[in-house]
Amino acid sequence: MQVCIRCNARFVSPEWLCPQCHFVPVKESKYRSFVQKNSGTDDGFNANTFSALTEIENIHFWFKARNDLIVDKIRTHFPGIQNFLEIGCGTGAVLNGVHHAFPAIALSGSEITFEGLGYAANKVPNATFYQMDARVIPFEEEFDIVGAFDVIEHIQEDELVLRQMHRACKRGGGIILTVPQHPFLWSATDEYACHKRRYTRRELVAKVERAGFKVEHVSSFVFFLFPLMIISRLIQNVYPDRDDAIDEGFNVSRPVNRLFSSFMALERFLIKKGMSFPMGGSLLLAARKK
Repeated sequence: MQVCIRCNARFVSPEWLCPQCHFVPVKESKYRSFVQKNSGTDDGFNANTFSALTEIENIHFWFKARNDLIVDKIRTHFPGIQNFLEIGCGTGAVLNGVHHAFPAIALSGSEITFEGLGYAANKVPNATFYQMDARVIPFEEEFDIVGAFDVIEHIQEDELVLRQMHRACKRGGGIILTVPQHPFLWSATDEYACHKRRYTRRELVAKVERAGFKVEHVSSFVFFLFPLMIISRLIQNVYPDRDDAIDEGFNVSRPVNRLFSSFMALERFLIKKGMSFPMGGSLLLAARKK
């Protein structure tokens, strides 16, 4: 079901025409835009990073491992999935991974900027895309899964976003999230990425539960590489003016990338078996709508 972003009326319309206030969201290029001017959402992500990300995501051990973990969570917790919405889909790397794993499901993606939508649409041409503010999701009980992968840490009102995701989920559906973990790891990398926070496990679970979900599984990942991550962040904080401080996590050689991929593959195997790692650079969470 659709929800009017102007008057909050519920309706079903292929043209997105609200029967109550007659509002129709603007259609620019191929995408419906639900972003109102002066909405104050342009400080949560640096759109200039899309070009770099689209190259890195195809080969980097962390992005590939995260995709695999997301696909595993879908298979484990939502095996009957028919449709999927990704909030903040970026360049479309996750949507592309979900498409290859589940080619029959209907995919939708959203971004706050048109720049991101262009990259994502090129990667996943059969998906439906929206320019959308995650704080105002124009759907109610529409999707089996709503995903947000390293997104809500960019938004000040993260609990509002979680409530909106809850409204957009069907009964019996749910959410899958990934977020950066451990506030003590805060560094120049987080500032460059426009993060508002890094989460503790307790904080994330509490916020998800307050939004109306029941958490089914939560685990840290990047556990085996965590000591290296701590050292990297300490170096950044001691030498904040290093030119390579921001990008060092992405600039890894092929042999190192293969080695780190093997560590992430072991983590994936153990998480699939139900293990929950106590610490790591990121958190992975699956929760069901009550």
